[in-house]
Amino acid sequence: MKRFIFLITLVSILLLLFLSIDNTHSFQLDNKKKSKNKKSKQNPITKDFEEKSAYHHTDHIEDYHNEDHDKNIFDETIDLNNLNSTLKLWLESNNIGKFMDLHLTKKLHLTIPINFIFIGFGGEGNKGMDISMLQLVEWFQHIEHSLNNFITPIGEDYTTTDQMKTPNTHIEYNFEIQVSKTDPMVNTLVEDAIFWHLRSEASHYFESISLPGDEKFEKRFYTNPHLLSSLLSSLSNHLELDKNSYTIYILNPNHPSNDGIENTDAIYGYRVGFSNQELKQLYRNSNLKIPNSLNQVHTDFEFAQLLQFDKVFEKKKSPTGTAEGEGDQPIHINDNLKFRDHSVQSKEWADQMIKEFGEFKINSIQTNPNCQFGSPDTKEDRWICSTLELIYRENASIVARAQEILDRGTRYEQLYVYTAHENPIVENPMVDTWISHKRFAFIDLTAGPFEWGPSVGGNGLKTSTTLPKTPSLTQEQEEEVLQEEATYLSPDLETKQKQLTQELLLIETIYNNACIDQNSERTDEEKEMCEELITNINKIKKQLEKDQIKLQRKLQNNSNNNNNNNNNNVDNDEDIEIDLLTGNYKEVFGNQEQDLFISKLGSVLSSSLKHLITQPLPLFRVAYAKRVNFNVFVISDHQDFNARDYFNFNYEHFKYEIEKLRLPTQEFVFNIKSISMSDDKQLALAYYSSLKTVLNPTINDDHEFKSILNYYLDSKDIKNSLLKLFNNLDSNNNNNNNNGGGGGGGGDDEDKENQVKYIPIFLFSISTNNSILIDKTHQAKSLSNMVIAIQTNVFSSNSTFTVNDNQLKYYPINPLSSILSATALNLGGLVGNHISYSEAHGAATSNWHWSVGDSPTSKTTTYPFTHFNEFQRDTIFRNYIASSLERSIGWVNKGVTILNDCKTSIKNFENALSVFPLEETVLKFQIIRSQWNEVASSIRDLDFSKSIKISLEAEKSSRSFFKDCENIQIFFMQSECQSDITQKLPKRTLAIIIICLLINILIISLLKTLYKGKNKLKIN
Repeated sequence: MKRFIFLITLVSILLLLFLSIDNTHSFQLDNKKKSKNKKSKQNPITKDFEEKSAYHHTDHIEDYHNEDHDKNIFDETIDLNNLNSTLKLWLESNNIGKFMDLHLTKKLHLTIPINFIFIGFGGEGNKGMDISMLQLVEWFQHIEHSLNNFITPIGEDYTTTDQMKTPNTHIEYNFEIQVSKTDPMVNTLVEDAIFWHLRSEASHYFESISLPGDEKFEKRFYTNPHLLSSLLSSLSNHLELDKNSYTIYILNPNHPSNDGIENTDAIYGYRVGFSNQELKQLYRNSNLKIPNSLNQVHTDFEFAQLLQFDKVFEKKKSPTGTAEGEGDQPIHINDNLKFRDHSVQSKEWADQMIKEFGEFKINSIQTNPNCQFGSPDTKEDRWICSTLELIYRENASIVARAQEILDRGTRYEQLYVYTAHENPIVENPMVDTWISHKRFAFIDLTAGPFEWGPSVGGNGLKTSTTLPKTPSLTQEQEEEVLQEEATYLSPDLETKQKQLTQELLLIETIYNNACIDQNSERTDEEKEMCEELITNINKIKKQLEKDQIKLQRKLQNNSNNNNNNNNNNVDNDEDIEIDLLTGNYKEVFGNQEQDLFISKLGSVLSSSLKHLITQPLPLFRVAYAKRVNFNVFVISDHQDFNARDYFNFNYEHFKYEIEKLRLPTQEFVFNIKSISMSDDKQLALAYYSSLKTVLNPTINDDHEFKSILNYYLDSKDIKNSLLKLFNNLDSNNNNNNNNGGGGGGGGDDEDKENQVKYIPIFLFSISTNNSILIDKTHQAKSLSNMVIAIQTNVFSSNSTFTVNDNQLKYYPINPLSSILSATALNLGGLVGNHISYSEAHGAATSNWHWSVGDSPTSKTTTYPFTHFNEFQRDTIFRNYIASSLERSIGWVNKGVTILNDCKTSIKNFENALSVFPLEETVLKFQIIRSQWNEVASSIRDLDFSKSIKISLEAEKSSRSFFKDCENIQIFFMQSECQSDITQKLPKRTLAIIIICLLINILIISLLKTLYKGKNKLKIN
């Protein structure tokens, strides 16, 4: 019986062992099936991944350094079907972000090509300044190779003076700087373009009449900058610089005092229009005969009709219908050379221009192409039409000159003269720097000096010392320089010994601190440095010994007055070549005046990169929209004057200039509506409740400080009131007041914002004898979701800006330029050229040097008919791209951060690989980064249409990537909360378990049945 029970127990144990083996085998089979299914699902993805990842380029992307990201699951050495290697990597990675090899992006570098072209620096210019090619490259090639894309606190109720930290960005601009000189003949043509068109500010200068008070004006001359821009535009086109790069011309022409102007202390500058003395003669002058076509211009519509007639006429004259310079032409690509020699090309251009000028001069009387001034609306691609007849007209009286323009000038020139005849307009101030309408600007170092900036307070003023003046050396100074140079290059033995002793002490100290410790392990670089230090120490000691021998023999010779051949041999020994840390005693002697001039000029060009080309973004959101609606509301409280007179708010000119900022893929829609405050009491109440007064310090026309009472609208109050009255404004413009990348918000909402954008413009036309501003200083101001402007019937008033010691005036009746500037700020984040951001001070700063040109943001232009240039248009397009990339990088970085927080473990291993297609997530990540790289390459070629399209696609993909990362995070959180994974047992295992249980029950039953109990003895 015992044997039987033992046998049955043994069979039961064997069955249980077989059960455990069978269960393990079934588990492995199930895993293999899942692995095969996973492999079959991932094969097409892997193939697609290998194809697309071949185009994954990150040349312009800089990641945060992380040495752990050296392996990933998709490496060629890793087999996805090998569970052991994958599981090992899964556990070693610690987090899913490292497992997938996803990186956090630190910077995206956008390259911008810049050209510095020097004219008149080969000895032919002012004061014979001659700078070699080597000096140009050494001083200017490495100026500011990179600048961060800053965000400045401008807009809303922020000011540009208070300290306010702004978010950091991931965009960095890199510059490819090309430096070049031109042929001397180019400087001659530049001088001709300036000198032949100089006019004196004195109104009777060319009439040989001297009136009281004209003395100070007789020494001031001006020329039209559009003429010189036309010349430089032709040069840029010939040198192929205007297609895909920005250019700054540095001019050093000879002073006009050497070419016929009698006053040796005379100065000249650049100005569009006439001087105040001349404008006073033109105002209501009965001798001027105004054409009938101009007499009929009173409203903005009639203004547009006049210009439209000219455009139709020009199209009929042109058989092709395309402007010069347009069409399919090959794009020139810069080769990133340190120095590009344009002297040969520029000489070819100069010879061609001289030939054209000669042919035009012969036929000028018959043809007369009407280009006396060069219209500000042209493409500036014509050679200046300088003829003997034109020179005579430039030297004529102001009335004769104005009549010539009325008869044969362009429409914009005629409208300027007509405006000067009808209204008491003021002059545009003279400047020495100019921003053209194309992608170049120029600095004239001979002009001026001039100065401008805020009258009271402010920083970054443009002063007479902002631009360096060309240095000059007299004959005595040159002799002193030569003598000093000879002494400097041939020091005596005592001086050499002293310097070598100091050098030896310095090198021995460095060696003792860095190399004396024998126990420390050194890198190869440190070992190489220590060996070099020992070599230099031995060289200096040997040189000191030689110098000591020379010094002793020199003293001995002086005492004995006896020279021998051996001493001469020692004295003639060459010095050992040593690169001294304290400065070699044999160095090329430099001209201190010239070095100071070049260093200061380098500082000016460095600041130009920040203020002219890579301007900062505003604090509120900037986004591209396919359709933009500009809704203009003219809100008036009077019928005293026409708010839309051609010289007041010219709505047609407003539309024409805003259209310049449109991309080919965009649609701009304009609507205008007039509202009377008498019909809308709530609107009138909102206006008057926002009207406030303040006492401001200012400088009057007599240059005296005084306090005046100013009226202004509080933009914050009027905004809140308008939002209540116009309920749809807030819903149509629900923009974030920040530029942080990847900020909250759903993807669908942002897609809708990319479709349509509404910009309401509220113009309050008020009849009052006082000028009214917005927030104390603005005629128009851009807020995040609207533009507010003010118009009063005061013709002119003193501003808070001073130019050349004169208080600048503005036109309260015509806020056109301010409205254009505020609208461009709201549309594409275009800030003024004078505004930047100081990271050290944490506040916006100003540099007024580049607040020039005839653009709406220029503070040195008073004439209200201003024009956007290509610098500003490109800035808006670049802002679209930079903002979109910033949001895209933000979304991706947030997604990667989420995955870095997802810890890998044995619990989530199997489900993570089977549930989520991780390869697709990695592929999406790499495609996005490739798109960023492609955008950077397109910006390098100034192809903004392509860049915007790709950046928007990248932004959309980034939001999708972020959502995928969130889903993975949710799954991981659920996996951590669940218990261990339970496997479903197969049917065979259940059957074996049941059999084992039955056998055990049978054994127990048999034991109870067969067991015989013993009878207990009964004891009496």
